[in-house]
Amino acid sequence: MKKLRLIFILLIFPGWLISQAARPQELTGAGTTANNAAVKPVIGVLKFQDETGAMFMQGGVGRALTTMLTNELSARPSLTIVERRKLRAVLEEQNLSSSGLVSAATSIQIGKLTGAQYLITGTVTAFENQVETKTKRGFMGYGAGVESISHGGYMAVDLRVIDTTTGEIRYARTIEGRTPPSENKNIQTQGAVAGSMETGPDSRAVRAAVIEIVDYLECAMVKRDACLAEFELKEKARLERTRQAIQIK
Repeated sequence: MKKLRLIFILLIFPGWLISQAARPQELTGAGTTANNAAVKPVIGVLKFQDETGAMFMQGGVGRALTTMLTNELSARPSLTIVERRKLRAVLEEQNLSSSGLVSAATSIQIGKLTGAQYLITGTVTAFENQVETKTKRGFMGYGAGVESISHGGYMAVDLRVIDTTTGEIRYARTIEGRTPPSENKNIQTQGAVAGSMETGPDSRAVRAAVIEIVDYLECAMVKRDACLAEFELKEKARLERTRQAIQIK
């Protein structure tokens, strides 16, 4: 009887070892991180609201921010961006809000129709740009124009990331963008608009905030490593600056 039992164990045991060796990922979880990293989040960018009234000649700073953010996100290979044209078409066809203020049910519907896993939106709550403007007279009407020199800028955006599976806000954070004084003078010919979205000093503060937003989204959605600790330190520093700026009487 013992011999039969021993023979049975010898026959079964090698097969068991082979079956376990064939599925190491199931037992140890090895490869799970790599597989998750290979899946790029699909993101749709909704219009950002503006409470500052800045850059009104370019349609508002919210419009400028939305355009720049979409372009910068598209340039990151770790993220997949829903084309603005496709997103706009779905919003118009389904009579959904394109203002960035969407309900949970609306965000879920947008996700189903566009394939977006997350919707990025937010509100520009502060925009400061100290610009010195000088008029250049020129000679006999030639060389006249406007000279704008930026002495530094600041922008604050209340960012929201909506999960289209649940309609809930997955991430929420205030992002700041700061720019140092510009040593280069932006000279524009007569009739041009000062502070254009492409080349004006205003765009530098917007661009700084956009880069910070993209870095944060890539960190929170893809990397999920030590970079999150860096953003937590930035958030603590921002809160501390806010507390110091408040004068309690």
